[in-house]
Amino acid sequence: MTEASKTTVESGLGDRKMSRSNVEARVGGIEAAIAHYQDNATPQLILLETAADGEEMLNELERLADVCDAGTNVLMMGHSNDITLYRELLRRGVAEYLVGEVAPRQILDAVSAIFEDPDAQPMGRSIAFMGSRGGSGSSSISHNVAWHLGQEFGEEVSVIDLDITFGTAALSFNVESQQTLEQALADPSRLDDQLLERFLIECDENVRLLASPSNLDAEERLMADSLDRLLELVRRRSSFVVLDVPHRWAPWVQQILLDSDETVVVGVLDLSGLRDTKNLVDRLRQQRGATSPVRMVLNHQGVSKKTELSPKDFENAMDMKPDVIIPHAPSVFGAALNNGQMIGEVNSKHKSAESLRELALIVSGRQPQQKAKKSLLGQLGLQSKAKAKAK
Repeated sequence: MTEASKTTVESGLGDRKMSRSNVEARVGGIEAAIAHYQDNATPQLILLETAADGEEMLNELERLADVCDAGTNVLMMGHSNDITLYRELLRRGVAEYLVGEVAPRQILDAVSAIFEDPDAQPMGRSIAFMGSRGGSGSSSISHNVAWHLGQEFGEEVSVIDLDITFGTAALSFNVESQQTLEQALADPSRLDDQLLERFLIECDENVRLLASPSNLDAEERLMADSLDRLLELVRRRSSFVVLDVPHRWAPWVQQILLDSDETVVVGVLDLSGLRDTKNLVDRLRQQRGATSPVRMVLNHQGVSKKTELSPKDFENAMDMKPDVIIPHAPSVFGAALNNGQMIGEVNSKHKSAESLRELALIVSGRQPQQKAKKSLLGQLGLQSKAKAKAK
């Protein structure tokens, strides 16, 4: 493998999807691979770059097979664009053959396809929200985005309040529950679909909530030990899973931010907000890789027009534009909180509601639903029926 290809492979396999895998890239071709695996156990997957063509490439593959353990997958990169050769490589057990200048995303997709179970049930899209500091409003934003996802797509959205000591999701949705996140995590071996149904509170026809106990004595070790099992079950049943992540830097928090399909960092427009947002976003961009971008939301714009920084300051310092900017609107947010409603329910035309809907569409990974419009003839027909009834 050349230095350029090594960099490409490291970039592609540095994605957050591979965070639980051990990846090692080495410079050298088939001879280096054979020499290494004569004395070392082969991994689940070998990615090999070769400059050989035709019969020479097939011979190299045979020699490599002699030093590989049974069950080892091989993914090859080469420059020979020959369909006959491609078919022969697949016939001999090569998992995939990538031709030409390969992009990091191609490598990630090829590796993911090798290990994906084609019969596995599709998983819901996980979306994690975290404030770059306390009081940034990330919880409120996550709850509103979940509501907009339900409104926009008409599918089940699960909200999980991961702040076991100070969670506010139950207040935001104006619901109460005797079954909380702490109880769900207490014994992960008992968790199944039927038990999960008891823990999820129905907030409306689309949104379900797994509430925080808001218990100062709750043990945080539960979060590290049991979250994987819980999230797997929730993602199997819901199209979207919104994770309200507390402002902490514990190992389980870092893993959530790394594993989620979408990670959203919420910052505020002052100097310390810029510092904290940049630190968090830079770390996550490095860990998640180029194929899994980090979203940045700037909240409370206009709270202090004389002293706050501009969005352009953030853009210049971080080399990225904010995905959404939400204006400071204490009256509408206060009314929503006091009524146990979402911003879109209080005032759907408010700029904040429009920004939150825009953010929901961004993190959904989908196109907005097309609303069916009544034809003019249909509208005239309805009017005629209404007049007939009136008579």
